[in-house]
Amino acid sequence: MKRAIIVDSNDNTAVVVQNTYREELLKIGDKTLIAAEDIPLGHKIAMDRIAKGEFIIKYGVPIGKALVDIEPGRHVHTQNVEDITEELCRHYEKKYREIGE
Repeated sequence: MKRAIIVDSNDNTAVVVQNTYREELLKIGDKTLIAAEDIPLGHKIAMDRIAKGEFIIKYGVPIGKALVDIEPGRHVHTQNVEDITEELCRHYEKKYREIGE
C-alpha cells in the first residue's frame, strides 16, 4: 500500500510520497483511499470531494480554488486548480496594514 501525508486536519488534499498509479490503495493517516489516476511523487490527491470554487487546502492554508468539481482520489494540480496568489497577497497586505505592521 502506498502512502500520502496530510499536515493539518483541515487539509482537503494529501501529498503522495511516492509515484502512485491508478487504482492503487493509499494509506493517509487512518483513512484508505483509491487513486483515481496516476499521481506523481510530491503531488496532491483529493481526500474528499472538492466542489468547484472551493478552496484547495494544503498544510492548513488555502493554496488555490477548484476550477471544477474534484472527486476523491483525483490528482489536484494546475489542470484543475485556479491560482489565488494575487488574492492571498491582497488579503495579507490588508491584514498587516490593519494591525500596523
